[in-house]
Amino acid sequence: MTSWAGDRGLAQAGGDAAAMTAGNGHGCVTVRSHHRAAAAVNRTGTMVRVRRAADHTEQTTAALLLERTTRPGEPHVRHAAVNGYGTQAVRDVSRLVSEQSGRGRAGRILSTGSDVPLVPPAQAEEDPGRLAEDIIRRLPRGEALHVVAEAHAAVENRLLLPGDGPAVHETLRTGAIVVDVLKAGRRVAEADVAWSGHVLPDVDGLGEQVEQALRRAGAPRRSVGSEVQLLLLDGSAGAFLHEVCGHLLESTRQRPSLLAGRTTRHVAQRQLTVDDDPRHEGGFGAHHYTMLGTATRRRRLLDAGRLAGFLADTPDGPWRAEDSRHSPQPRMSHLELAPAPSPATMDDALGDASAPVVCVHRLGFGSLDHRDGTVVLEVKDASVLRGSVVHRLEPFVVTAEARHLLMDVRAVGCPATMRRWSAYCLATSGSLPVGASTPSLLTGPVSTLPHRPLAPPRAAVPMPRREKGTSRT
Repeated sequence: MTSWAGDRGLAQAGGDAAAMTAGNGHGCVTVRSHHRAAAAVNRTGTMVRVRRAADHTEQTTAALLLERTTRPGEPHVRHAAVNGYGTQAVRDVSRLVSEQSGRGRAGRILSTGSDVPLVPPAQAEEDPGRLAEDIIRRLPRGEALHVVAEAHAAVENRLLLPGDGPAVHETLRTGAIVVDVLKAGRRVAEADVAWSGHVLPDVDGLGEQVEQALRRAGAPRRSVGSEVQLLLLDGSAGAFLHEVCGHLLESTRQRPSLLAGRTTRHVAQRQLTVDDDPRHEGGFGAHHYTMLGTATRRRRLLDAGRLAGFLADTPDGPWRAEDSRHSPQPRMSHLELAPAPSPATMDDALGDASAPVVCVHRLGFGSLDHRDGTVVLEVKDASVLRGSVVHRLEPFVVTAEARHLLMDVRAVGCPATMRRWSAYCLATSGSLPVGASTPSLLTGPVSTLPHRPLAPPRAAVPMPRREKGTSRT
């Protein structure tokens, strides 16, 4: 095969891609532009100083080909990528898919000039320097503060070439802004906002998040107890559901879900009805086609606590990948938790709490061990009421078993508590934008562990302009 990066051709790798090719092979080409910009603002007294920390655009063209082998459902995965714009990938992958399908489709796809439409460079919707300056001017005076704003924007054109169907084009646009507030070198508040398509970011809402987080940071501090119940607020229930339910129900032949074989049985508290909707309007990373070229659809995962379905490696499964440099896997997109009809259920559950109730405003990292279902969650921003005084808790870690957590949920909030959550989820198929729409949620008792404070954000540290920063949402 002719290569657009020298004469090496497409690199071949063994792929964990069972059941991905119902036809005679599949090709995918992505042309992606990712722009990252960051700025830091210092305020000392009445003096405000703005410093741009990073501004970088990366453009990548990548191609992926799934080739059938003698082992059904286990194709070879061949892929290649090159920085900058290039279109030889389209010709090569289209030709091979055409040869495998025997239908001569490549000629029709490439008859108008053989180039997939190239995307314009992604531009951040908000200037990080101006955004950080606006936020720091809204915060209480009298304190020396350091605000870092980091903005990301990505535009991606996808050409999907199913081995047994028509070619599909889709353009995806995503963006995110992350804000950190530091005092004396320590992160004291943070917030973020993300968007997809042409929906503009809620910058005013982002500023309010920062102000509320900073007010909580000024409360008296104390350590968390060894056992608590979590009242997940402000969208943090989305992060909880992502780890405890979403990842638990991602299931493949090589790594089946721990709930495999329990369809229609109660595996969660009866208040939990959960869907995954890749087309959710305004959902972070919303898309209309999987990486195999099939239309995305809403999937019921839990129905009043009963297991209704999996995010599975079937031909019509929710195959996702960051771009064509990664082999697709069945991944969640936007989880939706149905709210309770009234606040009475939550009020009753709070009154019957058997352990101290901690209000969680923000979760950090999370992980699920697919071998035994162990979930680890970082609680970054939480508070507890002691008498009439609200105390800010030092960051801590929660560890529990996912199946037990689902069964031991005590209550779900009413529609008035619905909030959105968004993040980037990292797995072997790349870093993907994911989201959730959830009401508040109260867990049963969980064990806690201490956690050391995280380091300041990378964008807060001076760096040469040529150095690439890391993406974080």
